[in-house]
Amino acid sequence: MRALIKRGLNAFSQMSVQVKASMAFMAVNFMQKGISFLTAPIFTRLLTTEEYGKITVYSSWLDVIGIFAMFGLCNNVFYNGITEFKRDRNNFIFSMLTLSNTITLCVFAAVWIVNQYVFRFLNVSDHLILFMFFTFLLEPAFEFWKTRQRFDFKYRLLCLFMILVMICSPVCAITGIFLFPEAKVEARIVGAQLMTLSICAGCYLVTLSRAEGRPRLKYWKYAFLYNLPLIPYFLSTYILSSSDRLMIAHYCGEDKAGIYGIAYTMSAVVNIIWSSVNATMIPTIYKRCEEKRMHTLSEFVNPVIMGYASICIMIMLMAPEVIAFLAPSSYGDGMYVIPAIVGGVFYMSIFSIFSNIIYFHKKPKFVMGAGVAAAVANFLLNMLFIPAVGYFAAGYTTLAAYLIEVLWAYLAMKKVAGSTVYDIKKLTLMGMGVLATAVVAPLLYPYMPVRMVLLAVILWYLWTNRNDILGVIWKGRRHDSQDKS
Repeated sequence: MRALIKRGLNAFSQMSVQVKASMAFMAVNFMQKGISFLTAPIFTRLLTTEEYGKITVYSSWLDVIGIFAMFGLCNNVFYNGITEFKRDRNNFIFSMLTLSNTITLCVFAAVWIVNQYVFRFLNVSDHLILFMFFTFLLEPAFEFWKTRQRFDFKYRLLCLFMILVMICSPVCAITGIFLFPEAKVEARIVGAQLMTLSICAGCYLVTLSRAEGRPRLKYWKYAFLYNLPLIPYFLSTYILSSSDRLMIAHYCGEDKAGIYGIAYTMSAVVNIIWSSVNATMIPTIYKRCEEKRMHTLSEFVNPVIMGYASICIMIMLMAPEVIAFLAPSSYGDGMYVIPAIVGGVFYMSIFSIFSNIIYFHKKPKFVMGAGVAAAVANFLLNMLFIPAVGYFAAGYTTLAAYLIEVLWAYLAMKKVAGSTVYDIKKLTLMGMGVLATAVVAPLLYPYMPVRMVLLAVILWYLWTNRNDILGVIWKGRRHDSQDKS
């Protein structure tokens, strides 16, 4: 074992800084997000389904209000900005932070006045609303700093911070629940954010110290005009990912929203993998597009998508065991929702590789169209089927909406780039396999031997193709770094 560890450390030390950063970011991000999954059984046993449902509702409002309060400035507009204004990054970042804070304060004033004096639309306590907007003020500083670290391939300090958050967040949340048993929901929410907000505050001060003078209005204008047409898209993304929980709480009760919420935890697990991989792929995709090498992206991306599809199918097949691990029997029905939820998250990965090309060409309105079309479809389908069928329908209506979004994004990418960019036939076959599994998997839950055989086949495939699935990322990054040098 020691020899194996030593050999692994030696191999890591010989890698380029780009590959080291990619591996470190993926590993730590996986651990950080994974700890949420591993600690879920603790919280489901400390909280009732109704309390868990309240936390789910708060998280959903956090998502939707955050769209307006932070204006999506931590997304692709920031990636483009630090690339386009690389000689003035400090002032660009400072300008983005001040713009984000200004918008946050305006949104807070509007939400507070409407919620207090017009009609109460937020089923959230006042002090949690104040805490929510406090996080909106500080969070962008950490997000901007993280993105800059990724683009500069500086991974040590960022990984240290992420590990601190990974350890301290669940510890503080669990401690808070025991210290304040009469306010478990608030203790869970605030405790989980204490370490993150401490780091955010530090990054905020660093950003202020590096600023040279006042915010640049040209950067405000650049970011505002870039992101304004994307707000409907960001909102549609929320509708796709979170509105179903609010609608379930409205039609079926907060306890059903809690059951659906714990099932939706699997989307976070699947997203751990994709967000980690995609974060390391974006700089390479942008670089190859800038160098007119889009034709090489298919061989770079397709093996990764195939591996990701295999993992999604494995999770669908293991849904009964996953729910049994995550929660007591009162949450058991959530296993029937997992296949559709995970299938939808897989289609998000297809959408993201298409939208990366669209964002590079600075055509965000095409992404907005895809998101809005999918969100409208999802909302209407939820209104129709949740009252009629129950909360189980929400997963499949969301899956159908993601299919619409992927198709729209593909057509938009083809128009913007002038080609299909990727091997669409292979991507279609992967998507059909995931879709078929999402429909069939619940029928196989009573037959564990059948599921175990299928899982063994998938594991065998992943193992025999591990070099193609994982190696392509490191090889691609290594080649790009060599070209740069």
